Amino acid sequence: MSFPLKPGSQDKLFSLACLLCAIPVLVSHYPPMVDMPQHAAQVSAVRGLLAGDWAWAGLFELNWFTPYWLGYGLVLVLAEAVGIVWAFKLVLAAAVCAFPWAAGRFCRRMGCPAAWNWMLLLLPFGFAYQWGFFNFIVAAPFGFLFLRALLDTRGGDVWPRYAKIALWLHLLFFAHVLTAAFFCVVAALLLASPWGGLREWIRRCLPLLTILPVAGLWLFTSLRDSPTASAPLVWSLGPHRLTGFLPSLVSSPTANAGQILGLLALATPFLWGARIRRDPAVWAAFSTYVAWALLFPQVVGGTFFTYERFGIFGLPLYFACFESGTVARMRSREQTMAVGLALVSVSILGWHGIRASIFNQETTHYRAVMEKAEPGKRILLMTFAPMSRASYAPLLLHMGCWYQAERGGLCEFNFAGNWVTPARFRDDATGIHQGYEWMPHSLDWNLHRGDAYDYFLVRHPESATSWLHEKSNGAVALLASQGEWQLYGRTRDRPKQEIAQ
Repeated sequence: MSFPLKPGSQDKLFSLACLLCAIPVLVSHYPPMVDMPQHAAQVSAVRGLLAGDWAWAGLFELNWFTPYWLGYGLVLVLAEAVGIVWAFKLVLAAAVCAFPWAAGRFCRRMGCPAAWNWMLLLLPFGFAYQWGFFNFIVAAPFGFLFLRALLDTRGGDVWPRYAKIALWLHLLFFAHVLTAAFFCVVAALLLASPWGGLREWIRRCLPLLTILPVAGLWLFTSLRDSPTASAPLVWSLGPHRLTGFLPSLVSSPTANAGQILGLLALATPFLWGARIRRDPAVWAAFSTYVAWALLFPQVVGGTFFTYERFGIFGLPLYFACFESGTVARMRSREQTMAVGLALVSVSILGWHGIRASIFNQETTHYRAVMEKAEPGKRILLMTFAPMSRASYAPLLLHMGCWYQAERGGLCEFNFAGNWVTPARFRDDATGIHQGYEWMPHSLDWNLHRGDAYDYFLVRHPESATSWLHEKSNGAVALLASQGEWQLYGRTRDRPKQEIAQ
């Protein structure tokens, strides 16, 4: 058995292998991601607001000027044909397949060997995926396609080239603002090569500046309208950033495996015999990633986990710092190494598929319990036990929001309280605010407006019947229980003024 030796054959085989990334997404009924139910609830709310017949529309307002429309827009279109759950799975599957392919095209454009691309299959299922940063994941492949387009536009007519770069950057902005900011900085550094003086560098960077008016207007309106946008920075600096650097670089599902895989990734160019690229611009780009990973704040403007999610961008930028020349065929040692890289990466994908299957089994109890809930109702979620055997992340934290997406109701805690979401709560629309999802034991029936809810969904290894009976003064009763999931409903009607919202 022989491995394809020509670089062109390897590129085609790698492109086909990228499709394997769809398996961990599609194998589970719900994608195993923490925030994904909240994103599904957002799309459901936007659909309801646009349709004008949603029972809970009076609690919301549409926020049109937000840089998160690309992912949501694709789902909105697909949902008309296949429903929200499958729309999210299809868009997500396309994004995780496209990311290693797009990063690979960038690496090939920078002169990296085709065999190195196999390591990029490790990347799509890292921190951002586990925590369910949907719009960030959708934007990620476009970042490297933007860099590839940037490199391809060197030379030629000035204005068409500037227009192409500006259009790419605006697409990135409306996909995810942090992704746009990161790749804008990287693009500016890459444009410094070959160095032609400060004035020439500024001239090359002019199309990047076209995003400033839009970004400035968005920041101005956001900071003015939202108290969370001006929340203090949380830096979270410390040794954990150093110990977590290698696992983050290769999106490893565990820390120990991440150290080994990270060392393999760093050693790959040297084991290959590649030359260090003597171009300060590419090293500056990778150094930007390193600085981002080690020094960028963890919380910015109320947005959590800002630096952790960028781990998927580091390895392609690192590979771009090396070059091995152009050869028609690989030597025997390089063939062996290419096969090894492919086997390691495909094996890790299989690992992710197994973890998705475990999560799918865990959600069967949730689906069974929610069959007892009528559609279109308001539900309060209390996940005392959010952890899953499939991940280090609390995958079950927001599961109740799938009810909102699938059954047309309203689930809280809800991301609609955040300042950047397209569907936002109006003032005083809810008594459940950010932080409650982590402290459901703090339920106060009056403060949190318990009378406003039709159902109460609890995940706890023990029965919550006595606790909820005491909290509600006997206003709720158990309707269904499967595994650790428990569904409670109201035992007496709400006052008419509550029903009228």
